[in-house]
Amino acid sequence: MEAAMTTKERILETALELFSQRGYGGVSVRDIARAVGIRESSIYNHFENKRAVFDGIVDFCVQQSEAYFRGAALPFGPGDDASMYRGIDMERLQELIERTFRFFFDDPWNARFRRLLLVSQYAEPRCRDLFRQLYRDKCVQVQAYIFAALMDAGELRREDPAAVAAEFHGPMFMWILTCDSFEEVRPLVREHVEQFRKNYGRRPQA
Repeated sequence: MEAAMTTKERILETALELFSQRGYGGVSVRDIARAVGIRESSIYNHFENKRAVFDGIVDFCVQQSEAYFRGAALPFGPGDDASMYRGIDMERLQELIERTFRFFFDDPWNARFRRLLLVSQYAEPRCRDLFRQLYRDKCVQVQAYIFAALMDAGELRREDPAAVAAEFHGPMFMWILTCDSFEEVRPLVREHVEQFRKNYGRRPQA
């Protein structure tokens, strides 16, 4: 049986839901308190202001992401172990990439957090910067690290790893922006990975 959420956790979860629906600018501390069912003053027992609530959401969602990737033994940042990608067949490669990518859609916190950043990015520079950092730049950075390791091992054709990672992630980023569920994305990902392997995979020796 799961432990009941603390008031602070309820504030964060409720604020995330409201922010993801209305955008950061469309929600007040009063709105959050009303939705949680507490006095507005009670919010300030846990957070200095609305920005602090937002920062708490960011911290929690990043921690959730890292816990997922570490728990699944998937690279979360440059320098992590990428050996699981070496010498694998197409089905195993598909499985690893799908396991990585489906987190963006299936994790309930991350799905709402992604929506929050999307709907708020034009009015809130921090939301714009976070969206680009987490869903574009960090993804390309980690993928470039993985591809460089695979090129060193002879598993991929030698190219500029950053350029290859940007090419690989481009369609992924588009699907993050435009798709609602992983089931919608999955066949697109499979086709994309198969084509990528054909373009950059190790050629058999003649």
